[in-house]
Amino acid sequence: MEDQLIKWDPIVLTREDLLGRAKFHRNEGVDVCAVAVLDLIAKKIKENGKYLNWYGVSKEQLPGKNNIFVEVGDDAVVIGYPKGFYDEYNIYPIVKSGIIASKWGAYFGGQPYFLIDAKLFPGSSGSIVVSKPKDLALVDGTLRYSKEKQFAFLGVYSGEPIREHNPIEFDDITIIRKSGFKVGVVWYGHLVEDIINDGNPYQTSDQTVK
Repeated sequence: MEDQLIKWDPIVLTREDLLGRAKFHRNEGVDVCAVAVLDLIAKKIKENGKYLNWYGVSKEQLPGKNNIFVEVGDDAVVIGYPKGFYDEYNIYPIVKSGIIASKWGAYFGGQPYFLIDAKLFPGSSGSIVVSKPKDLALVDGTLRYSKEKQFAFLGVYSGEPIREHNPIEFDDITIIRKSGFKVGVVWYGHLVEDIINDGNPYQTSDQTVK
């Protein structure tokens, strides 16, 4: 039996389609948006049918709602396609590991995100972040086993925070030195549901795309 090569079946959107399907958080500082494509996926499956099983995350997989709880120091897994780097034959993403680096549940710097300590590829922004999948969970003091490994949806990765230092002035140029902290920003997963249920459409200076 010959191997069957797995191929992408891309969803192509015009700029107008993309902006019309995008929703943003009411807090403009949140660097996450949601783009509605489920109807397009369903249409492709109905027309073709030859697709691998696919899955998404939901509010039922937020920490605490599926008997999985996390705290600072726990393992975190980042899953994505950084700058188009992935297993081109099997179409699988790249998985990187790290730990939760700031107090879980706290808004770091007053913004609804937490930090992870992970060595990530440039271009990893937008990657999903989950707890390390496990087949054991402590429920009401009882250790329970699951046939399939379970995980909690922690949030969406958004790059490394950068601090800009005071500018250095020369005769004809200005130099602004920037430094990082070897940590990454992850916007909390519950923000996705907030955006879907009560987000703002894309707005321009003179109109709103609906």
